[in-house]
Amino acid sequence: MSYSYYEVYTNTQRAFSGIGFPHGADEDAAYIITWLELYNLKGIDLFCSFIEKFNGQYDYNIDLFNNEKKIDLKNKSNLMTGPGVIDYLVSKFNINNENEYSLINCYDPIFLIPILSKYIKKIIYAKIVNNDGVLFLTDKEKISINKKFFDKKKNNSIKIILSNKPNSNQTLDIDINFKDSAKVLSVGLNPNQNNWDKISELAFQSFVPESEESRSKGAGGEDDND
Repeated sequence: MSYSYYEVYTNTQRAFSGIGFPHGADEDAAYIITWLELYNLKGIDLFCSFIEKFNGQYDYNIDLFNNEKKIDLKNKSNLMTGPGVIDYLVSKFNINNENEYSLINCYDPIFLIPILSKYIKKIIYAKIVNNDGVLFLTDKEKISINKKFFDKKKNNSIKIILSNKPNSNQTLDIDINFKDSAKVLSVGLNPNQNNWDKISELAFQSFVPESEESRSKGAGGEDDND
């Protein structure tokens, strides 16, 4: 079944709210998941895997100031830490320079892709590397991804290189051209239906229907202050 970008984003945002993400963080995480789903990178499936892995243990605290060139993510999910970390690195970016940062204990770097891709419009290009080589890079109108970037493992270390120069000379396993975005949006998003249903159940938790408690405090109900 096909859904619009807005439907997927809204349902996902409500699901994050339903599992306890605070306002703002739920929107950032929903953007990441919906973006990945839009470009056939299994965003909804990754969301379900995230829930199974972290199961309510949502800790956002990362020390960004001890050593900005080497940040320990402590194997926390980038759905929680990624937006803040990348925004911080970009805020420290020096124009006309190539800035390199190390992220250690980076469990699920796939969630960094949508965040870094946003900065193409600001002429800030990114490359992610590790011991296996180049995992991800951004160009003027496209990005390229190494399949190894989907691996989720503890104690993973990567380097993020930011530059004003596009990465035009390399192509990896998966290419996404943003010129095709309008066409992709017109077709709609087709998430795994079983996982979509799971997310929809979580989204329902963010709605607060008239509860027994609220009804008891309505007309004719008793209140603790009575």
